[in-house]
Amino acid sequence: MEKINVNVYGDNYPLRVESSELTERSAREVDGVMRRFAEKAPDLDPRKLAVLAAIQFAEKKNELEEELSQLRQKMARVNELIEQNLQ
Repeated sequence: MEKINVNVYGDNYPLRVESSELTERSAREVDGVMRRFAEKAPDLDPRKLAVLAAIQFAEKKNELEEELSQLRQKMARVNELIEQNLQ
């Protein structure tokens, strides 16, 4: 574990992480999403911007999990067909 500091929407966060590159990239993404929301709704407080960003990331995560599940099902069917053809 290493200690790093990331800045998101003007606030610094000291963190202990496994991958500083991944965490720093993630922090930049969160910061970017919050700033894009702030451009569209400048009166929103940072907490609400953070919630909106979290919802956006959760939606994307759920989409990717569904996509991964579908790909795993397709791979299982392909593997079954390969096994059937090898017999």
